[in-house]
Amino acid sequence: MIFLMSSLNIFSVYPSAGSHDKPPLSACPSYIVPLGQRVELRCDSHSFYYTFKLYKELGNPIPHIQGRLFQRKFVFEPVTTEYAGTYRCYGFNDHYPFKISANSDPVKIIISEIYRKPFLVALQPPLVNLGEKVTLECRSEIVFDTFILTSHKNGTIKDSLELTAEHHHGGSQANFSIGPVTPDDAGTYRCYGTFNHSPYEWSESSDPIDIKITGLYKKPSLSALMEPVVMSGENMTLTCFSDLQFDMFHLSMEGVPKDHGLPSVKSHNGTFQDSFHLGSVVQAGNYRCYGSFRNSSHLWSTPSDPLYILVTDNRRNLNMLIGQSVTMILVFLIILIYSCCSSKKSKSQEQASESHLSSVRKQDQRSRGIEEVQEVTYLKFDQMIFKQKLTTPNSQIPKEFSTDPSLYMDIRKC
Repeated sequence: MIFLMSSLNIFSVYPSAGSHDKPPLSACPSYIVPLGQRVELRCDSHSFYYTFKLYKELGNPIPHIQGRLFQRKFVFEPVTTEYAGTYRCYGFNDHYPFKISANSDPVKIIISEIYRKPFLVALQPPLVNLGEKVTLECRSEIVFDTFILTSHKNGTIKDSLELTAEHHHGGSQANFSIGPVTPDDAGTYRCYGTFNHSPYEWSESSDPIDIKITGLYKKPSLSALMEPVVMSGENMTLTCFSDLQFDMFHLSMEGVPKDHGLPSVKSHNGTFQDSFHLGSVVQAGNYRCYGSFRNSSHLWSTPSDPLYILVTDNRRNLNMLIGQSVTMILVFLIILIYSCCSSKKSKSQEQASESHLSSVRKQDQRSRGIEEVQEVTYLKFDQMIFKQKLTTPNSQIPKEFSTDPSLYMDIRKC
């Protein structure tokens, strides 16, 4: 009876199996483990349990792991394909061996570098403005069944996406669309290929692509210490500056980042700046600069206004370019001066023509006035003669027309 009561007291203090919080299980440094490398599984609890068991839930069982007790961590080294699968752990308390925890959440162990690496390509420039979209294409000469895209931040895997591969004669591929992008989408991306019959065995990872999200802060300014025309082989220095206290400045050429960023330095005028020494290998094109902060290196400012750098092959070409520019300016000035002179000359000619036309019109008006006066006078004179003829006595009218022509001449003269 006493033994029974003590047993009841024990079970009342410590609940039945699985009622305690499940312990967390994690893989360090990553759940994606290259073939032959080392991985550490950690099953830990800060409360009741001190001893743990690890078991493989999916995949071929591993005899020396099943049922083995360990404290907090279990190391696989070197890993082979037999370690690929899904694992769980649960905890014990040495003082109460009949009490066990709930099972942990599952953790996958992926063995990579089983197949050749695929290629990851950004179909748009990797500098993506906030709210825009970017597509990452993963392709391989191997006809994989599935492609996996992983995003990394601060050296750890943040997220993963899977897509069924599209098959073609040259191999396989998948296009991963990201966006409209937010600050959470910034980071380093890699892709892998795998087959349906062995989903825990992946290819080697592709080369990484860094996706920077731009447009988060005020844009800096970019200037050249010399003229933005440089001869091939000459050095070029570009300075990026801002009134914001950025930790780093970055340079891009035609939307592609160039090298690593440079730490900003406070200048004597209170701005923050740094200079990019491009050296003797300068590419022609549009250059822009950005600012960022140390704790978010993948989040960049709005780009500066573009600065176009022109590169010539040699000094002769440079002199020819300068000569052509000067010639074009002189031709433009000559055309401008000629245009001004022609405009003034045409205006003076128009004024002279208008003056001459005005005088001609005045003379014409005067002559027309004289003619009108003469016509009126002549008309009046004819009317007087006509009246006189009307008032001539009947006795003076000849009964027959005279045959003397001098009479008609005298009348015409009147």
